[in-house]
Amino acid sequence: MTSDERAMLAFVLRWSPFGGGDDYILPEFGLTPAAFYRRVLALLTLQSGGTDVATRAHLRQFCVSKLSQLGQPKHFTPDDPTTSSTVRLSPVNIKDHP
Repeated sequence: MTSDERAMLAFVLRWSPFGGGDDYILPEFGLTPAAFYRRVLALLTLQSGGTDVATRAHLRQFCVSKLSQLGQPKHFTPDDPTTSSTVRLSPVNIKDHP
């Protein structure tokens, strides 16, 4: 897991008790909230991220809830063509994003 991906998980963990901090996602990560939560959900689904089972379950539940509020698909499935093209699983240099 890259440092950017760890930062994304830390962000969700830090902001989840307060509703998510959606206003800070675009400036900090260069992603819309929907894309951000899909990416975090994918990370949690495909990698442990060094987090314990309870924390991963909390983060997954939070991301699914946020995606539902945003009117987005609730579940990430790696083989789903509607989500796999929008979720980047390779390392991303956040500074390169507008």
